[in-house]
Amino acid sequence: MSLNSDSRELAGRKMSELMLHRLPLCIGISAVFGSVLVYVWQEMLSSWQFISWCIYLIVVSIANLALVKRYISDDSEDKISESQSADINRLTMVVAVASGLAWFMASVIQFSNPAPNSWLYLSILLCIAASSGVLYCYNIKAALIVVSMTLVPCFIETFRTDREMVGYFLASVLIYFSTLYVVLIQLHNLLKKNLELRFTAEIAIKQQAESSYLFEQHWLKAPFAAIQWDCNQHIIDWNPMAEEIFGYKKEEVLGKHSSFLESPVSNKTAKKMWSALYRRQKDGYHSIHDVKSKGNDILTCEWHNTPLLKDGRLIGAASFVGDITSQVEAEKTIKRQASYDNLTGLPNRRRMMEELERAISRSQRTRQYAAVLFLDIDHFKDINDTQGHHVGDLVLKYFADIVRDAVRAEDVVARFGGDEFVILVEDLGWQGDEARNKVLSIANKILDMGNNVDIIEGVEYDLEVSGGIVLFSSGKLSSHDILKQADLAMYRVKSAGRKGFCFYDESMAIDAEYRVAMIRELRQGLKKSEFDLHFQPIVNSTGKIFSAESLLRWHRPMQRIAHAGEFIDLMSSLPMMQEVGYWLLEKICRNIVTWREQEGFPDDLVMFVNISPKQLQDEQFVSEVIRIVDSFNVDPKQLVFEITEESLIHNLEKVQGQLDELIEYGIKIALDDFGTGYSSLAMLQDLPVQYVKLDREFICNLGTCEDAYAIVEAVVKLCKVLSLEVIAEGVENEEQYHTLKKMGCHYFQGYYFNKPMPENEFIEVMVSEVSEVSEVSEVANKKPRLVVV
Repeated sequence: MSLNSDSRELAGRKMSELMLHRLPLCIGISAVFGSVLVYVWQEMLSSWQFISWCIYLIVVSIANLALVKRYISDDSEDKISESQSADINRLTMVVAVASGLAWFMASVIQFSNPAPNSWLYLSILLCIAASSGVLYCYNIKAALIVVSMTLVPCFIETFRTDREMVGYFLASVLIYFSTLYVVLIQLHNLLKKNLELRFTAEIAIKQQAESSYLFEQHWLKAPFAAIQWDCNQHIIDWNPMAEEIFGYKKEEVLGKHSSFLESPVSNKTAKKMWSALYRRQKDGYHSIHDVKSKGNDILTCEWHNTPLLKDGRLIGAASFVGDITSQVEAEKTIKRQASYDNLTGLPNRRRMMEELERAISRSQRTRQYAAVLFLDIDHFKDINDTQGHHVGDLVLKYFADIVRDAVRAEDVVARFGGDEFVILVEDLGWQGDEARNKVLSIANKILDMGNNVDIIEGVEYDLEVSGGIVLFSSGKLSSHDILKQADLAMYRVKSAGRKGFCFYDESMAIDAEYRVAMIRELRQGLKKSEFDLHFQPIVNSTGKIFSAESLLRWHRPMQRIAHAGEFIDLMSSLPMMQEVGYWLLEKICRNIVTWREQEGFPDDLVMFVNISPKQLQDEQFVSEVIRIVDSFNVDPKQLVFEITEESLIHNLEKVQGQLDELIEYGIKIALDDFGTGYSSLAMLQDLPVQYVKLDREFICNLGTCEDAYAIVEAVVKLCKVLSLEVIAEGVENEEQYHTLKKMGCHYFQGYYFNKPMPENEFIEVMVSEVSEVSEVSEVANKKPRLVVV
């Protein structure tokens, strides 16, 4: 409802209220005129007419007074309601009609008994009409009714008489009536308008007071620091949040110049903001820069500024300031995690790929040679197996320092994962021999520095390195081609006995003998059913098994059982990967059906299945998966497909479409080995996954590396915000378990709980888990159950 309509409504109610309190006076004045008329009539009227009219006047006056008194007693509230206003208006009409009828009857009596005092009566009647109109002016309808009923008999009598000058008298009466009518209308409108203006002003004042109160509350309780400045950048107001953020009380800062908040690093940015703001340029309306608090802490703040104008003239400015220091620090951590390896501090695979793409473009323009060195620490697995992963991490840090010292400042050294490192060297000259000599000097330097014996955790290490080198000077090769060639050259060194460097040549495109032999064995292994599945449970925060990951194993004749990592890379490059992948899925579905019939085995166990990038390249992958799952009548909600970051990076749009179809079907998706090179936290919100499996490298460094702790904590918190479940892989001790649990991680996988186990052992573990619920619950409250296989 608008301000004008509110004021009109309130004015109408007030007019009714004023009329109510005026009614006793109207009745009293009517009684007074009645008394005068009684005196005039005492010798003219017959007894019964006089008595009848007096009785009517008395009864009407008393009845009206009683009604008015009841309404006035009911009107005890400060403001009357709309219904009360309508009732008062009806009461006013009743009183007006009753009074008008009394004077109408008096006129009939008067004119039916001709007497010499008729003109005196007419004078009285005109006075009654005028006074009644004024008295009833708050209700224009009532006023007109009283006046009309009082004067109508005069008109009738005037037309009836045969006297001379009747026309003049009639004209006079009409003029009098018209004038009185106009005056009453104007008086009523004037009174109503005055009341409307009064209520309009009161409503405006109330609204202004409410607005001022709301503004004051907003200013005092705003979640941002709110500051008002004069034209000279001096503080004239400072809210409580500003006190909390900057540490200064209001009385300490009033009148101070804005420069006392500026930090040495960002004073130029601050001055630029103020200059633009007071010139009313948009650059001054928003800024992010550092400020200095009372405790000399440097805070990163986001400023939202507004120039304050009066009549087009600048009178000051207002600022809302938010402390985004923690947000900026978190973003820095996330950005660093996206591009750098948290263990060594070197650029990761993603960052190196970006640098390599730029190097290819520059080399193509300048025609200068550049080189990529792909390094691998020899026998590093033995260090991990014999000394533990924490020692392996120390060795990796030490080797990273060696490599950094061996190259130029402008060269790029990156860790690709595990014990693999890549070096990018540019500007090696325009001659091939010159470039080879320069890059060989770097390689020899690395070998020499690695030969120095160092003691790590009380053990002496003489690091040996195998490396492949690729020279390039044009854009014919892609970044992936260059890395592949360097990798092949590195494996040529390893196959030749390790420790050294080798330049790539065409003969290394494929190690035909090795690949043919391995491919033959793999195909024979598939035909002879040499492949099998082992299962590693995944537990929840109480130590209870809620799912398991299926792991491919190869029972090679006359050899030990081969883990998937030893052959899966080669298999993934072959068409047989599709066949193996579908066989693996069929095997898992068949196991689920068989386990349903196993007494004591949980019916709703969720199985994690590894899916290779090769499988996701198949156009029929989704339809084939659905066919297999439906054929075994397995609930798709019991399956979670683990995909690698590599699967998403190379063809994200296509893969995302397939994953969306799988999710719609009911299969959930887990992102495996998160953080090993490609991923960034910023990508998580766009990926169609429900689980994120933290790579074991993060978990291993929790207790020794603050950066690793911060990154894992950031990932867990972000996944919680994105409603993603986090599974920590490679949990090997109680300290890691409790640290991750405290962070909010709910699912765990690793040797601390269970090693991968064959199907029969896995069934025993699961049946035991179900049948011993009470025992498991008791143990889970203390520490997770440890099953040694």
